[in-house]
Amino acid sequence: MVCLLGVTPAVAPAQDFSVAAYGGQLTREKWEGTFTPGAEFADATIIVAAVSWTAYRFFDSRLSWELEGQAGKYFGEQEHWEFNLPIIGLRWHRFPWDDHLATSLAWGIGPSYATRIPEIELETNDDSSHWLIYWFGELTLGPPTAKWEVLLRLHHRSDGFGTVADDGGSNALCAGIRFQF
Repeated sequence: MVCLLGVTPAVAPAQDFSVAAYGGQLTREKWEGTFTPGAEFADATIIVAAVSWTAYRFFDSRLSWELEGQAGKYFGEQEHWEFNLPIIGLRWHRFPWDDHLATSLAWGIGPSYATRIPEIELETNDDSSHWLIYWFGELTLGPPTAKWEVLLRLHHRSDGFGTVADDGGSNALCAGIRFQF
């Protein structure tokens, strides 16, 4: 167990599963530029199916650790498949307004494999690779007692500051829905 500021968190195994479907538009920006008003979008979209498993809950279920597997298909300027496995996924579940609007924030990271080197990554970075690092940032919103929620996600492939490839990466702003069971 980890002791944080003198508080020992209660760790509870969980067996929660969820499935999600989301889609989004790729940008020609670095991840931090994706949210600017003048962000340039590419003529490429991605549709993703994801399955996730909540392995553990911490701090009275305020924080959870999840494992997710994804398969995504690109359309438009690039048409290939992408497979991601964010193995470190942390999700914060508690917000003051949860009685009215259930909300969570999540971040995850893991390997990403593209079946072809993505065209948008080549155009915006001069180089790329089949294998890169995948990470995401996500906000979910839904009715407090529902088994579904809307998700908003930044879908990002990265060279990891040169750790897994000399260059490469892409960003997509995405929206979708997740069902929990």
